[in-house]
Amino acid sequence: MARPLDRSIDEAIEAATLSLLTERGFARMSMEAVAAVAGVGKPAIYRRYPDKTALVAMVIANQLPRLDPPDLGDTRAELWQTVEQGFPQDGPAYVGLIGGLIAEHERHPELIEAFRESILLPRRAVARALIERGQERGDIRSDIDPEAALDLFAGPFLARVFAGLDTGPRWRKAAFATWWHLLGPAEPQPEARPPLPKFRRSDAR
Repeated sequence: MARPLDRSIDEAIEAATLSLLTERGFARMSMEAVAAVAGVGKPAIYRRYPDKTALVAMVIANQLPRLDPPDLGDTRAELWQTVEQGFPQDGPAYVGLIGGLIAEHERHPELIEAFRESILLPRRAVARALIERGQERGDIRSDIDPEAALDLFAGPFLARVFAGLDTGPRWRKAAFATWWHLLGPAEPQPEARPPLPKFRRSDAR
């Protein structure tokens, strides 16, 4: 029976990888350097990750909370929980990491593909499914494409990170309220009343 892996070693490897990835980038980061900074042997890393790409993809994934919102029967509550779980706490630091992956795309296309396949696309699928379920419930406008609805919230987050603006809890609540106002169910319009007859001077005689 295989012995369980030591969690303290996992944490040391992840911390070392994150530090070296930030300082050196993917291309100049080696498994030897990760082992040295983490204070472990290379075999300890390869027991956990088959290669550098898998290691980096997992470390980046661990910077995000687990995205697994329950079915609450309340679309707004489910989507708000997804916002809380879906966005990184430190927006600039996380976007900086992803920028590093994109910068390596020409030399290491497998890295950004691993990020998309194992992290980005599965998380988008979770959020899209919630939006589609909200549309089936009648909680979200049915004339909005679910992908477009998802981008309408993710886009402002990225834009504010690039602009150096706050993306903390207060902004997220306000942005979500605006998003829900735009995409939520349309408020019933008051019943139209027949126009009042125009008053003419001759009627007063």
